[in-house]
Amino acid sequence: MADLREQRVCIKFCFKFLKTTADTHQMLKEAFGENSVGQTQTYDWCKRFKNGRTSTVDDDRSGRPSTDTTSENVAKVRDLIVQDRRLTIQDLCNTLGLSYSTFNKKFYRDVLRRLREDTRGKRPEKWRMNDWVLHHDNARPHTAYIVQEFWAKNKMTVVAHPPYSPDLAPCDFFLFPKMKMKLKGRRFDTVEEIQAETQTVLNALTKKDFQDAFQMWQKRWDRCMRFQGDYFEGDDAE
Repeated sequence: MADLREQRVCIKFCFKFLKTTADTHQMLKEAFGENSVGQTQTYDWCKRFKNGRTSTVDDDRSGRPSTDTTSENVAKVRDLIVQDRRLTIQDLCNTLGLSYSTFNKKFYRDVLRRLREDTRGKRPEKWRMNDWVLHHDNARPHTAYIVQEFWAKNKMTVVAHPPYSPDLAPCDFFLFPKMKMKLKGRRFDTVEEIQAETQTVLNALTKKDFQDAFQMWQKRWDRCMRFQGDYFEGDDAE
């Protein structure tokens, strides 16, 4: 990732010239691309400068400085989550001194690593023939360089996802709506209750549910190609 202090200097420069935080964040994205700091960090540093701060150096932290996803940091993240499952990714980043974008793309790379291992254990024939593909949208963690490097190293076939298209990922149009229908209007007292109920929904899915999802997936792709990537609304659009 680009030097965080360099980006903080840029934030300070924009603040001095009375740029809004939204404009500052947009300029950082244009200048640093996928390596730019997240919106939350941009707003946080703008607020610090507004409150009179002049230094762009990190606040002192006790102990050894953290550096990305070392085995030490992985263990720390795990311990923090066990202690408090309500912690957000931003909370973890602030505690460990990691950037939000770095955390996201490295976390996603680890998700793909687990996916490959699950495929090897549950679909050994597809693993041997490398007869499976990955489909996800163009979210920044999904297209980060370290993630693309992981694809190439492990010879993973990734299905292209057109920009500005309707929901084409099965999780978006199939899995998440099913879960929302079961959880809608209900209150849960603990994260564990939410996890248990979510697992119940997943366990209730049948083979036919997944067959229907992939048939719908193909129909959506066909419709997207028929419209040549132009916007359309609703599954029944022709």
